[in-house]
Amino acid sequence: MEKGRGLLIWLLCLGVLLLFFMGGQLNPVAYLVAGVVLPLPVLLAGWRLGVRAALLLALAAALCVFSLKPGLAVILENLGAGQLLLMGVLLSVLHDRGMPPQRAIILTVAFLTLTLLLFLAGQALFSGMSPQAFLAQKSGEIMGTLSKVMGGGEGGSSGLLLPDLDQAEVETLVRRLLPGLIVANTGLVAWINVILARQLAFRLGWGEPKPPLFYWSTPEWLIFVVLGAGFLLLVPVTGVRFFSLNLLIVLGLLYFCQGVAVVAAWFHRWGLPRFFRLVGYALMFLNPLFFLIVTLGLMDLWLDFRRLHQPKDA
Repeated sequence: MEKGRGLLIWLLCLGVLLLFFMGGQLNPVAYLVAGVVLPLPVLLAGWRLGVRAALLLALAAALCVFSLKPGLAVILENLGAGQLLLMGVLLSVLHDRGMPPQRAIILTVAFLTLTLLLFLAGQALFSGMSPQAFLAQKSGEIMGTLSKVMGGGEGGSSGLLLPDLDQAEVETLVRRLLPGLIVANTGLVAWINVILARQLAFRLGWGEPKPPLFYWSTPEWLIFVVLGAGFLLLVPVTGVRFFSLNLLIVLGLLYFCQGVAVVAAWFHRWGLPRFFRLVGYALMFLNPLFFLIVTLGLMDLWLDFRRLHQPKDA
């Protein structure tokens, strides 16, 4: 009976994955949603059924998509989706080994980033393009994706995101900040999927997630890296400044997660209803609340809002 139930869960996760794939091809909003939660079914299958089930699920979804239109083109078009499926498998493996969520996310992001860099370097070499030209091409593709998702025409997305800059200036900025944006985006997606998987597993009766979200914290020594990156912004060298900006983007994500943990601790302490918690979490991703949450995470280093040294009161 338990084996049959496990198979049903696995098939349900596969169906959800295929819906994500098909919806992303038909609607820009669905494409954006799928680009965030695609690892979730793989992660849930891994937590409930084991690492082997997660790996087979990712492979089955990839084979189903490939069978619809066999060829190299469909592989290249879905490399991003493949990376997200791999993210779900890696997070499942690390969870199965008992690794804390924070460390599992960092290791997953590091592995995926290194894999992506090696793949892009190989792709640039195979295409006979210089790294600068290949990076410019990729940044242009990213701007095109933003325009598609946000429903803008030519220059529409850039005007919405950065109204004081034209399309060429935005593409130049994206190209120089692309490394930090890729790492931060990968980390944010991994973090969101771990949080959602923990909550869904708890609601489905698969056990209470431990440790709670509000115990997330960054190492105290990391603040010196933040200060060093800030001082590098004063160096009158363009390359050094953009290196520090990329580093600050990644560090900002870490402190955003810590800021969310602080707010989660307050929500827990106040006993806020679930609906208001969901609304509050969603608002944190909007400007300017996003930067306020980052600041809150930084201030927690000194003010210790959650009183983590007193677990009973946390």
